[in-house]
Amino acid sequence: MQIIEAMLGRLGSRFTLHFVPKERQIFLGPIGKFFDLPYHLRLGFRAGTTTRLLPFAGQSPDYFPEVEMELTSSSIIFRARDRKLNLFATFTFTAPFYPQDELISLAPFFYLDVTLERTPNETPVELIAELELLDNPTQTEVIESSGLTGGTISATYRQVRTHWGPRTGPGSFSEQEFSLPIFFGAYNQNQTSQNPKAEAKASGLALTLSHQAGATFQLLLATYVAEPVLQVRGKNYSFRYKYYFEDLQAVINFATRQRPEIIGKTQFFDQLWPEVSSGSSYQNFMAFSFQNYLTNTWWTLADTTSLQSDWFSVWEGNCVFHSTVDVEYNLSWFYLLLWPELLEKTIGEWGHYLHQDERGTWLSHDIGGVLEANQQAYPHQMEVEENCNYVLLVYALWRFSGSQELITRNLDVITQLIRFVLDSDTSGNGFPNRGIANTIDDASPAVQYGKEQIYLAVKALSACWAAAKLLDNANNSAELAAECLERVKLIASTLDSEAWLGDHYAVTLDKTTEGLVDPWTGTPLKPGELSGWDAYSLYTNNGLLYLMATARNDLPPLELSRIRQDLEQSLKRSLLEYGCTHSSADKSNIWISQNLHRDAVAGYLGLDLSDMIERYWAFEQFENGEFGRGGCFIDTYGNNRLRLYPRGLTCLALLYAQAGVSVDLVARRLHLNPAKVPLRVPLLSFADWANQRVPFLNYYLENGKISYKIENEDLLANLEVEFLGEPATLP
Repeated sequence: MQIIEAMLGRLGSRFTLHFVPKERQIFLGPIGKFFDLPYHLRLGFRAGTTTRLLPFAGQSPDYFPEVEMELTSSSIIFRARDRKLNLFATFTFTAPFYPQDELISLAPFFYLDVTLERTPNETPVELIAELELLDNPTQTEVIESSGLTGGTISATYRQVRTHWGPRTGPGSFSEQEFSLPIFFGAYNQNQTSQNPKAEAKASGLALTLSHQAGATFQLLLATYVAEPVLQVRGKNYSFRYKYYFEDLQAVINFATRQRPEIIGKTQFFDQLWPEVSSGSSYQNFMAFSFQNYLTNTWWTLADTTSLQSDWFSVWEGNCVFHSTVDVEYNLSWFYLLLWPELLEKTIGEWGHYLHQDERGTWLSHDIGGVLEANQQAYPHQMEVEENCNYVLLVYALWRFSGSQELITRNLDVITQLIRFVLDSDTSGNGFPNRGIANTIDDASPAVQYGKEQIYLAVKALSACWAAAKLLDNANNSAELAAECLERVKLIASTLDSEAWLGDHYAVTLDKTTEGLVDPWTGTPLKPGELSGWDAYSLYTNNGLLYLMATARNDLPPLELSRIRQDLEQSLKRSLLEYGCTHSSADKSNIWISQNLHRDAVAGYLGLDLSDMIERYWAFEQFENGEFGRGGCFIDTYGNNRLRLYPRGLTCLALLYAQAGVSVDLVARRLHLNPAKVPLRVPLLSFADWANQRVPFLNYYLENGKISYKIENEDLLANLEVEFLGEPATLP
């Protein structure tokens, strides 16, 4: 594929490697984006008197005439050629990752492997590897020891205010400076014809290594941050990796000595994705999004001698809010499929960030910003939406894990939040009409904060249904559970009698601007009709995904045929080049992640929208190419620019949705109902990562009938598998 702007990151450790070919440079940061610095990377070969480099060395005339790019879930690969010189080389940057393996996933280093494939037979060839920091004072130290040649570049890192998020004041934790090292070196050079050389430059390091054709160079980028990097509720936290590594040398030792195991596990995870029968656009989109998610993660410790004092949160890209509830609601498939412990931690942390007034209790939109997770940083509340998101995520994790303890630990918060949702209806029709500003903050008033929204009504219905199930299984609050089920019936009745417009649901029941106040400005809207109240909306079905993905045979009493028709009609009426806008009447912006969430719901409703990923991937390539705005994963097309964003991982939902996989470990049941055939997907939530075994689900079409087979089926032991041998049907 063409070269685009892209990024690699580490789980929770913030070390980022950001390639910006349009600017002919890279960015490196020991504590991540918005605290990183620009570097020139002169990486390539010298053959005789001719030099050829990758396009990250500034305005150099010496670039390879041909460079293409390949993405995997853990690596970025550049394939470079100069056919006239017969010079062919592969440069592989790897950010090791393996599900539920902390050491491999969070250690702050990147591998760089360079393979020289073809060279002139008689011309001496040298690898050039130079890292030079731009416009910043540095200290450079050369290191040459047994099997290791390189050095460190130390510089001062501070907040770069190119993000959208909160502006912290002088003296705040976020305003501090960090003097930090980055190691850049070569190791295990068993094939060298001469010893590698390291040389300190004015603002960086230069490595020179001579090799024969066909040899592989192994290089390393590593860092270590000793001081606290995050403030949580007034307490300082350091990176979790300090529990395992006492200094930079320990990180380097781990990366070099444990390389066979690290690479082996990383490649096992990488190789799962080419086996998925979803096409190259899906695989590229997933890999691109996966790394953007990792670069936003924080995993820290209050006490570096105890893993029990840990804290996990995720930045909201350029918004730099920590663990934004509505963002995590979309991307939580990363946790459900690969790392459930991290969602369990996040749910527990959210419970410490509650607000109360005479209306009741609601959850913060986020839990802080920049380097401070002390309190909500977003400027206004989204009470009903975030309360519903919380309940639905607890419910999803409960069904995926079967953990009764999850309910017990969070029961008090669940009870308070669902009480607020119930009390948010003051008109008696079941629809929330207070606390109803939502996450779609670049949309029209009707979509963003219209009274009696259908989007929030369906989400409230889903949350009430989920809360009733959670309360029943806790043998607690039978009266509240019954009230939740009554509310489900009331909302469903109002939807059918008042919100259905013949072929779709309205955006809001309320048709006027009366009583509407802009949550950003506090200013009432001018009197009149509410524009777009009757439009076709992307968001009607948003609250249903986690119910469909779990207890598929235990869904609320909704007219799912209408939900499906609404989805189909809104797709037709709001589709642009790169996806669907907020509504047919609000074409200001497209949110890629919300399109993906809709596509997943479609899969469970029997609609195959898998080809939509082609549009989303085309958008990411355009934005990160020569004529786009840049910013790696960008979630918004239009007037907004949510960049460096984690929410692209919503695409993981498509694996289970297109296969119609519903997981219920509470009832020990697996429901299968495909939206497309043939299909091959990994059942990642059942993987035995310790033994590198993953079950794969295969659907076949034989003689007009659908059949299925599960490889490594023993990993699903004691589960009842319910399979419908027809194309996906509604219950």
